[in-house]
Amino acid sequence: MPHKVRSSGGPRRLRAGPTLLLAAVGALLSAPSLASTDEAARADAPALVAPDAISVPMERGLRLEYEGYFGGLHIGSARAVLERRGGEYRVSAEARARGLLEWFSQWRGRAETRGRLVDAADVRDFAEPKPDLHRNRGEWRGDPRWSILTYDADGRVSAQDGSPPDPNELTPIPDGSTRDTIDPISAIVAMAEVMQDGGLCEADLQLFDGRRRYDLTVRDGGVREFAPNDYTIFEGEARGCKLEIERIGGFRIERSKYAETARDRTVWVGRPIPGGPPVPVRVEIETAYGAAVVHLVGAYSADQRIALEPGRDVMADND
Repeated sequence: MPHKVRSSGGPRRLRAGPTLLLAAVGALLSAPSLASTDEAARADAPALVAPDAISVPMERGLRLEYEGYFGGLHIGSARAVLERRGGEYRVSAEARARGLLEWFSQWRGRAETRGRLVDAADVRDFAEPKPDLHRNRGEWRGDPRWSILTYDADGRVSAQDGSPPDPNELTPIPDGSTRDTIDPISAIVAMAEVMQDGGLCEADLQLFDGRRRYDLTVRDGGVREFAPNDYTIFEGEARGCKLEIERIGGFRIERSKYAETARDRTVWVGRPIPGGPPVPVRVEIETAYGAAVVHLVGAYSADQRIALEPGRDVMADND
């Protein structure tokens, strides 16, 4: 099934920028390593080889750093890096729990996607991301979790899950529905050219993260002016991207009360570095139990470095 990306103007070419959206604030937070695992199911699973360590470079590419809050409480930190070489891309990211969530889960994880940019299959004149590999590693209460996705030339996806859940606790994934899907990180690469040249934030994407199959609808939320505040480096104009998720399969039958009531999911995209690419500067999710907000606290390119607290490591243990 082809992915549809709507544009409000003429042809555009893919550039760095919104590629980092799910890398920093979504891909890890929805990765299979976060889901609970049925110990009996895992014990009966065939032996698999965990992925090698995932590196997140500090001095290459475009680096973004984020802090997340729920109901005003600090719940997480994240860092993501985009590297581009010709027609290839690599996005790597790391995240960890903070505060009460860290005490409860001791969760941390890393993810990586590698892929190619190819010409679109239809009349649109822009490059589409075609992932070759997506992998993640993490820990939940000291228990390691990992998964690997590989893609062939015909759009088939092969998935390995080092911590499979009990399939009886999940909604079924329809046969054939994972073909021609992309991973969550590559999903945002598909939108980058629209945002780069000022187009509307709109797309219809089919995603599979190794465990969950879902469709992501993105609709433009207009422009908003952000005033300076103590939680972020960003001030100025940003465009809203409103997200809607249609669950296809692989989700918990017993849904979380937070996921059940989540609404008004909006990612705000702006330019924290003058003359630089547009990047996610704020994420807002409303639930019946409070609001989740993710702030951009650092943006680093080859020639510019902007940080809320210069010299601070957002992933440090002693934060």
